[in-house]
Amino acid sequence: MHGDTKTQDTTALYLSHRDLGDVIGPSDIPALEGAFVSSELFERVKVTLEDAPGGYVVVVDVSDKHSWVIAPTVFALPGRSSLGVGFAENNFRGLNQKLLFYGQLGDRESLLFLTYLIPQMRGTPLSARFDIFLYDRVSQEYANPTDNARDASVVRETTVRYLGGGFLLGWRFAWWLNADLRLRGARVDYTKTIDPRDPTAYQRPTDRNGDDFSSQARITLDARHYRFGVSWGWYAQIMGDTSVPGLDDYDYSSLVWRLYKSWRILEQHQLELRTTGGIGRNLPFHEELTLGSAVDLRGYESDRFRGDTRLMARAEYSVPLAKWRMFAFRGLGFFDSGFIGLYHAREESDRVYLPNQRDGLHYVRTDVGGGIRLYVKSVVLPLLGLDVGYGLEAHSTQLYFELGLTDF
Repeated sequence: MHGDTKTQDTTALYLSHRDLGDVIGPSDIPALEGAFVSSELFERVKVTLEDAPGGYVVVVDVSDKHSWVIAPTVFALPGRSSLGVGFAENNFRGLNQKLLFYGQLGDRESLLFLTYLIPQMRGTPLSARFDIFLYDRVSQEYANPTDNARDASVVRETTVRYLGGGFLLGWRFAWWLNADLRLRGARVDYTKTIDPRDPTAYQRPTDRNGDDFSSQARITLDARHYRFGVSWGWYAQIMGDTSVPGLDDYDYSSLVWRLYKSWRILEQHQLELRTTGGIGRNLPFHEELTLGSAVDLRGYESDRFRGDTRLMARAEYSVPLAKWRMFAFRGLGFFDSGFIGLYHAREESDRVYLPNQRDGLHYVRTDVGGGIRLYVKSVVLPLLGLDVGYGLEAHSTQLYFELGLTDF
């Protein structure tokens, strides 16, 4: 490694998607350069080969992106807003390790999140992650009558306090294939339940307080390539989550999956298709699947619909709009479609459902819209996102705005 970089040689080998002793030649230089650019750690990459006894030495001359950022955040999402501050480091100690610390105060959700990811331990395929997640969240439940898609009235608000953390171990079979196992534990308390139409009336807690301990097994195939805000390739993930007997008070299990395919068109355009889904058994309120947010259904309020069976599809096309100095603006258009239903309800003695939340209840919703993204060339993460979605069934428009740590 040469140039303005802190990345270490062992990390460069990992980023190259090659192993020591692999057969290479001059024709492999474009693929090697593409792998380094795809890591999104570098502004500039140049790869050359130097003759060495028995083969080549790969020489990589790079200029690092600014790998860390301390940024205030502003979130204006349907029905909720918040302010926060976050620190993100994407190449800690030059080892491609990830460190994120984030705190937020909001009218509906306040949280504290800390995670430390080691993608490669001492040159082996083993990875590890530690995380702490604390939140105090007011979750809204909507009337959602099946005969009136325009009714967005809130009939119950539940405040949940969650104090938890986890530890993950993973194994890299190839640069594009990983498997991991995470153990997590949390204390969950339902501190307040009200009907916003009559806040003084007594409401039984939506679910019972308890300890939530579960094990999560996950397989991820990520063969995507990245180049300055554009990605292309396949992404697939499946994760199973189940309670730990003897430690957990909720006795639930779930299976969720994601499948993405993106294409790079005309060098700087991108078309992406997504589908995600999940199914759960005996899910407590704080683990229920939801529909309506920046990552699934942007034409509806956040977490508008709840259930234990979910399927979502998205088509999104993004184009470059303008560049000015270090800033790059991209525009996008999208179509979202989602299904959610309730088919495996908890016992009524634990989970208090609304009158219309019966087995077999389901919704199908769609939206269309557009948005913008702002990228800073010298910083790894996109720093601004704005989406406007129109719910086709509700005939309503929703705004999703994120400034700081953006994740759509």
